[in-house]
Amino acid sequence: MNSPTELASPIAVDIYRARRKRVLAALRAQGGGIAILPTAQEVMRNRDTDHPFRHDSYFYYLTGFNEPEATLVLNASGKDGEPASILFCREKNAERETWEGFRFGPDAAREAFGFDAAFPIGALDEEVPRLIADKPALHYALGTSAELDAKVRGWLATVRAQSRSGVRAPAKAEHLLPILDEMRLVKDAHEIAIMRRAASISAEAHRRAMRATRPGMREYEIEAELLYTFRRHGAQAPAYGSIVAAGANACVLHYPAGNAIARDGDLILIDAACELDGYALRHHAHLPRQRPLHAGAARALRHRARRTSRRRRDTPRRELRRAASGGIESPVARLAGHRHSRQDEIRRAR
Repeated sequence: MNSPTELASPIAVDIYRARRKRVLAALRAQGGGIAILPTAQEVMRNRDTDHPFRHDSYFYYLTGFNEPEATLVLNASGKDGEPASILFCREKNAERETWEGFRFGPDAAREAFGFDAAFPIGALDEEVPRLIADKPALHYALGTSAELDAKVRGWLATVRAQSRSGVRAPAKAEHLLPILDEMRLVKDAHEIAIMRRAASISAEAHRRAMRATRPGMREYEIEAELLYTFRRHGAQAPAYGSIVAAGANACVLHYPAGNAIARDGDLILIDAACELDGYALRHHAHLPRQRPLHAGAARALRHRARRTSRRRRDTPRRELRRAASGGIESPVARLAGHRHSRQDEIRRAR
């Protein structure tokens, strides 16, 4: 959540403002209209406890604002002097801030993040029908949220109810996200700097996990080394559920860190990365421990090879993988076996 000591820097504010101007220019090139982009919703965990809030990536890309209950409206058909970039957000509330922490409120958010205007989120249903009236198009994330679709239908119905007064609703609805996807495809210097920092933090977390891992540790203990390093260096959270899988668990494609014990000779698969200011780079690692992983597998391989001498030439590789994983062969391992077999055929042809 934002705090009064974490206001966006002037450079960052200019970047977000420039992105909004690019979207407005793209909308005007399509004939104008109004774009509406809400942030993510808070999700209840249980009773009076919510999951940690994580903003909507598209919304954050254009605003840098990470409070819940916020919506961005862009007016690409406004007259000179009318606000083109409008934020709706929570009002200041001393009692709620005692429980939940600092809120910017509309006035401070407008100044801190460079919007043309800002209103309380409670005014959204009143202001949006006024804004979309007599506009040629409404741009939003079509079909991505049943709740947003329902709100849009309600706003349009409010405008259509004024048709006898000569007020017209937008004639068409356009999908907003392709414009943003095209923009986000190419990272600017600001984004690249954040991604490099995120990569550095994640790499340090992997190195710490490698140094700390010992036979007898449980998977969640290794995960704790990763999470500690993420937060210690300023990352807000893991970018996704961390995978820390020891032994045969490494063959489960989306295995969460559990309580299995990493035993001497196990391979440990780690797939984990931090999220920093909305960005992440994915990291993978495979940690062999103590005895060479292939020692016991090789004995099993020789035994199986004697019984299967007539099988294809790539059998040893497949059996090695099966023995190393306790008899479990993952789809990835099967794919790798096919690749190695093909490479052998190429070598023989040479």
